[in-house]
Amino acid sequence: MQSLFKVFTILPPHQLRKCVIIIAAMVVGAILEAIGIGAILPLISLMGNPDFLTAYPKVSQYAEFVDITTHSQFIMAATILLLILYIIKNIYLAWQNKLQIDFAIQNQIYYSKELLAEYLQKPYLYHLDHNTATLLRNVNAGGVVVFSYIMVSAFTLLTEIITAVTIWLLLVVIDAFTAVIVAGFIGSLLYFIIKGFRKKITEQGKIQNEYSTLYIKCINQSLGAIKETKVSCKEEFFLDAFQKAYFEYGKANGKFMFMNQLPKMLIETIIVCGLLLLIITKLMLGNQPEEIVPLLGVLALAAFRLMPSANRIVNLSNGIRFQMPLFNELYEDLLIIKNKGAKETETCLQNPESRMDFENVVSVEELSFAYPEIEKQVLNNISFSIPKGKFVGIVGPSGAGKTTLVDILLGLLPPSKGKISVDGKNIYDDIRTWQANLAYVPQSIYLIGGTIRENIALGVDEKEIDDALINKVLHMAELYDFVQELPAGIDTIVGERGVKLSGGQRQRIGIARALYYQPQVLVLDEATSALDNETEKSITDTILKLKGQITIIAVAHRLTTLAQCDFKVKFENGKASIIK
Repeated sequence: MQSLFKVFTILPPHQLRKCVIIIAAMVVGAILEAIGIGAILPLISLMGNPDFLTAYPKVSQYAEFVDITTHSQFIMAATILLLILYIIKNIYLAWQNKLQIDFAIQNQIYYSKELLAEYLQKPYLYHLDHNTATLLRNVNAGGVVVFSYIMVSAFTLLTEIITAVTIWLLLVVIDAFTAVIVAGFIGSLLYFIIKGFRKKITEQGKIQNEYSTLYIKCINQSLGAIKETKVSCKEEFFLDAFQKAYFEYGKANGKFMFMNQLPKMLIETIIVCGLLLLIITKLMLGNQPEEIVPLLGVLALAAFRLMPSANRIVNLSNGIRFQMPLFNELYEDLLIIKNKGAKETETCLQNPESRMDFENVVSVEELSFAYPEIEKQVLNNISFSIPKGKFVGIVGPSGAGKTTLVDILLGLLPPSKGKISVDGKNIYDDIRTWQANLAYVPQSIYLIGGTIRENIALGVDEKEIDDALINKVLHMAELYDFVQELPAGIDTIVGERGVKLSGGQRQRIGIARALYYQPQVLVLDEATSALDNETEKSITDTILKLKGQITIIAVAHRLTTLAQCDFKVKFENGKASIIK
């Protein structure tokens, strides 16, 4: 029961109020279920009592008022009323189920979106420490598991419990002694079955949760680098890794499914055997068969509804327990989302409405940085300035701190000490407005499987794409003639990750994308290092044409790439020095 109620602790107050309404609706549904079952016994009694109307003159008087004068007519009318009751009951129960499902699905959509928003808002260091496959699983499956599997199951479980209790109260009215026996017997049976399977089901849930991440990781690694996978003939390696992970995942699911079906057979076997043994016991004690029939009728009535209910209670309880490991893993993130919902605050991911003023100089002032898990300083008390409009080269051996500096400049890593200021203002005082000035071109350009147009204006709604600006940046990136020669022009599909383009063309699209946002600062991080010398020279010449128009900060290993920059900053052992 602790797991059952834990899922509701992630809901803010206004959602909990909706839960109260749903639970009230469930109570009404349970009462209707009990009335529907309880009404069958009087109908059976009426059918066996042809003198009922004679014995009850008042009922006969009311019946004559609606032209019912014979016993058959009275039975027919009672049957029609019972039929109407069942139709109304089931229409109500259908509405009640829809109410539960709509509530769960709305929360599933909201929390899945907020989970992604939460991960997008996390600092860059968080993403360095967390596997993408885990985050993908959380966003993709977290909302489904928590709301469609756990919460809907929790609502259904509560419905079954309320219905079972209501029917038991009906049995108390009919035969209190039998009701106590039934409650004690079924209650004990459910307790021992749920307790007996609890540990194994929890264990299989943890295994399923662990291996779901691993098999997603295998898919990402194999298909995400399909070219390298095929060239290096590693298809079998990734397939074997996937098979091993998915085998464990599937095995855990299979064991759970078996353990979830087993209680149904146990409950049915024990209850039916119990009824049959009761008959034998009563006969051995000297009771006549006709004396046992009323008791059996009451027990059969209870079994008719309570046995399926007992099965569902066990199945739902097991299902919730099986899915709890992922819920527990996500619990802290879900509580953060709950608190935001309670305070009606939005995750701040909007584009900044203005840009930080940049008129004169970017200053790196006594900057130091060390990664949290590494004591050694990556950057140690470095200082230099970049005047606006200059082309600055960042050079140095691998591990010297070049990329770390770029990440700090881009607003991804806050410095351990010192600061980067623009015209005297610390960029981390309002990092989003500083980032509005930036455009970034990495070594490997990420391209979606869309058109050239969509890739250049990535992140812009299709209806808002400025085609005039697209053509302008195509000219600036020296891609215009190439695109014009394509049959579909800017609407040419580039293929997933740009597989239909050459390396140089992909880099030029990356430059065009950067220029589309009309930046004041262009940051190039080894943007040409993966290209051949001729292509690199061509793209470097393109970048040089931007010199003086915008500030360019370029990280490169090859000094030839930076031959015409205004000055270079050399990094070595965490220190920086200016070289001409």
